[in-house]
Amino acid sequence: MKKVNKTIKITAIATLMLMVSCEISEVNVNPNSPTQVPENVILPFAEESIARLMAGSGQVMSGIFVQYYEGIDNHPRQVQQYVVNEALYVEWDWNDYYDGPMINLKKMIDVAKGNGNFYYVGIGNTLLALCLGNVTSLWGDIPYSEALDGANNKSPKFDPQKSIYEAIQTLLDTAIVNFNKSYNGRKPTTDDILFGGDIAKWKKAAYALKARYYMHLTKRAAELDFNPAQKALEACQNAISSSSDDMLFPYGYSASEYNPFYSFTRLGYIIPNISFTSLLSALNDPRKDFYYKKKFGLANLENSYYTSPNSPVFMITYHELKFIEAEARLRLDENDPLAQTALQDATRANLTKICGDAVPQATIDSYVTANANLTGDFENKLKTIIRQKYIAMFASIESWTDYRRTGYPVLTPNPNGDNPQNPGGAIPRRLAYPQTERLYNKNFPTPLPTLQDRFWWDE
Repeated sequence: MKKVNKTIKITAIATLMLMVSCEISEVNVNPNSPTQVPENVILPFAEESIARLMAGSGQVMSGIFVQYYEGIDNHPRQVQQYVVNEALYVEWDWNDYYDGPMINLKKMIDVAKGNGNFYYVGIGNTLLALCLGNVTSLWGDIPYSEALDGANNKSPKFDPQKSIYEAIQTLLDTAIVNFNKSYNGRKPTTDDILFGGDIAKWKKAAYALKARYYMHLTKRAAELDFNPAQKALEACQNAISSSSDDMLFPYGYSASEYNPFYSFTRLGYIIPNISFTSLLSALNDPRKDFYYKKKFGLANLENSYYTSPNSPVFMITYHELKFIEAEARLRLDENDPLAQTALQDATRANLTKICGDAVPQATIDSYVTANANLTGDFENKLKTIIRQKYIAMFASIESWTDYRRTGYPVLTPNPNGDNPQNPGGAIPRRLAYPQTERLYNKNFPTPLPTLQDRFWWDE
């Protein structure tokens, strides 16, 4: 009897402890710390993070390489001599992409799929494709298929660049499929800083990115089972159709809303490169007064069109798309008259966007007629297209990509650029991988590439 009573008492105590435990567990659930962050909370943070990265140190380094800027202080001074510290800018950008928008976009896509909120899936796919395009353009082979899984895999493999470009196109195709769906769930509105929930504009942006990333592959056309120029031209037909459709991130005037490029110029780390200012002066290009200013005879970048606290960040634009169309048409048929039409549309659109009403339309038209005219052989026409695109794409990593795949504009390497990291001293073809990957990722590629080692699409 004592044994039975003892068993009953133990059972009663255990049951009581379980009940108390459940109550404590319920009390300890923090209602302000949800296990699943909703899509409309993740989206604006991801958009701003990408814009910040596109205007930040990666853009500055590539801008030094293509001679938009001259690095005169801090790390940009080292970059000017083609020395890229693996523990500084490249480390920060790499980690900020993977630990910021990329992993958050994956979470947003997963949540949106579970909730059946297809527009968020499409936006997430589009922005993730943009991130991958930026990262692979800077580093080549990168982790993706085994990445974005948090601490579950600390040594993700480096996927070949070719497979990254295939993944980009798949993401964009999937995005377009989701933009074409109808549903009754949550839809983006004011949480979408880029387009305010305008899905028609998102769809055009996805096609525009398809065109951009197909055009990256022109040097590999002979070995692909498709023509990159043809694919790019096809994507252009469904993409951004005016500057009002541009994907721009707007920054504000308060310190917490400043464009990050403003900091580089305000701190005096970089100044306009004389190679670039001389080009604009030789062409009497109206944009020179908007790209930089002169103080006591010296050019500086402070408070110009791209470097003010509230300057927007251009992510994909109508003028870029028309430059892509011009090149695609040239590659398919060097005598296609629509190549020049697209070039002139691109140049005029950018001049109008940058200069606004400050420059008379007659001046813009005169400039376009004089400088966006295709003559000579294929190489001379390509040189003309890329020169105007180079001027229009100021403050974008796309100009470094164009230089590596076309050889234009023709640039003279910076002096003192020959060093163990950049043997031979030519303009770098890639960024150094970050130190943390080299030290801690067991799948880090060997041997360690130099800045002159070309990745897949640049070979």
